[in-house]
Amino acid sequence: MKTATVHFLLEDLLVQAPVGTSLQAIADASGADITFGCRNGSCGTCRVRITQGLEHCSNMGTEERDFLQGLCVSDDERLACQVSVLGDLEVDYLGL
Repeated sequence: MKTATVHFLLEDLLVQAPVGTSLQAIADASGADITFGCRNGSCGTCRVRITQGLEHCSNMGTEERDFLQGLCVSDDERLACQVSVLGDLEVDYLGL
């Protein structure tokens, strides 16, 4: 099984996980300090910046795109609850 490394910058935590795993599941299992509110992409509490590996994130859905555009965020920001990890990432937690 192919794995990816996720580096949570806030706590300098490196985690190995199977490719295709949700970033939310990885954060929950590893104890990474990301707050998840609604867990469905409508509250923004899990907003993160992908500092490396943005191309290794699943495509953004319409609801996530609309929500983030409403906040006028940069292109490297995502909602952790909506991301599947497809390769190595560096993640910085921003919150809302």
